Amino acid sequence: MDNSELITFKLRESLQRWFSLPERVLQHQTITAYRKQPIRFKTVHAGRRSYKTEIAKRTLITEGLLQTNQSLFFGAPTRDQAKRLAWNDLKQFAGPMMVAHSDTELWLRLINNSEVWVIGFDKPERFEGKPQWHGGILDEFADMKPTVWTQNVLPALTDTKGWCWLIGVPAGKNHYYELTQYARLSGDPEWADYCWLSREVIDPEEIEHFRGLYDERTFRQEFEGTFESYEGRAYPYYNSDVHRKIQPFDSRLAISIACDFNLDPCVWVLGQDKGGFISIQDEIKQRQTDIWRMCNELKVRLEQRIGNECRKHLALFYGDYEHGQSRSVSATRSSWQIIRDEFKDWNIEFRLRGHPRIIDRVNAVNSKLRTAKGEVQLGLDPSCIESHKDFEMVDMLMLQSATEKAKAKDRTHATDDIGYWINYEYPIAPQIQTRVY
Repeated sequence: MDNSELITFKLRESLQRWFSLPERVLQHQTITAYRKQPIRFKTVHAGRRSYKTEIAKRTLITEGLLQTNQSLFFGAPTRDQAKRLAWNDLKQFAGPMMVAHSDTELWLRLINNSEVWVIGFDKPERFEGKPQWHGGILDEFADMKPTVWTQNVLPALTDTKGWCWLIGVPAGKNHYYELTQYARLSGDPEWADYCWLSREVIDPEEIEHFRGLYDERTFRQEFEGTFESYEGRAYPYYNSDVHRKIQPFDSRLAISIACDFNLDPCVWVLGQDKGGFISIQDEIKQRQTDIWRMCNELKVRLEQRIGNECRKHLALFYGDYEHGQSRSVSATRSSWQIIRDEFKDWNIEFRLRGHPRIIDRVNAVNSKLRTAKGEVQLGLDPSCIESHKDFEMVDMLMLQSATEKAKAKDRTHATDDIGYWINYEYPIAPQIQTRVY
């Protein structure tokens, strides 16, 4: 038994977390190469639930124990995300081999004086504050800024000849795609690219379940690790002949209001979640307006739809928490606070997230428009003209920047609203920063 096998044996004896990987994982040729090939830099864009992160966390602890005085890291796009993905697991993997740790600074020290740090690259200075690194993991790398690798991590590994695995599900053909292409095609012996399908290692019934939740493009990206092109129409699965039908109000269900805070025009969308089917029933559009006027019109629409008991009927508000805080039209109150004040005597609940990613919102909406199984889970009332135009006309370029959105003028606002709502209730990727206001 070599040293690494002995360490693994001891950890298995003492830790419930150090379970044996399934046979279909241990016997998978590509996964075995990913685990064992002595390659300095690895790009790994396998699908979700394919054990790439599980293997990476185990590798960090094993590598830390194999050599003394190592400084290793597990990185993710944000600190909260890094902590959720790795911190508790790393502590449990280390178990009796851990002699000290900090739950505040997210580091642990092993018996041989090696350290493992958990770092969010939303603030790269956390990484740069340590003088030397010997290796580490960058998880959900597609969601990080391109400069994380070129300006922060790679230079820090130069003196030690350190190693790094860049892993995660693709998110379009961005900087991660370029690195995987280099790893696959350049012939550089220090680089290798690994990819396998989620269906090769998890239960086929689960895969079919996910196929019924996601659109074809998102399913390929999330569970087959493919780099999908996000050009052209943002909502290619919208078909007015299929989706544009009368959407009746159901008095037994809560009503949903999805808000965006552009003020010329300002568009809010009303609808209901009918057991997973998103029924978009009405929309409010005003020009050169403010939040108070939008709230007044919303009250009128709710009374028309619900009746005299409208104040008692549960209303769910969706939107971007951070945008609603920063887009203030009052010296003392944010947009969300104005809505709360205006509806203080109503039965309301806020379901908000801060800065939801554009691509996640688009994918969540597309997955309701048509799943990979061909199921339609969204309906649009013919009265919702702005939503219809958005579905037909919005392209990905319009969503790339504030400048492009400004050029789009009336477009994007209605489908932004719908995206906030659907992405909150039916997210494609795990969400970290959730705010209930």
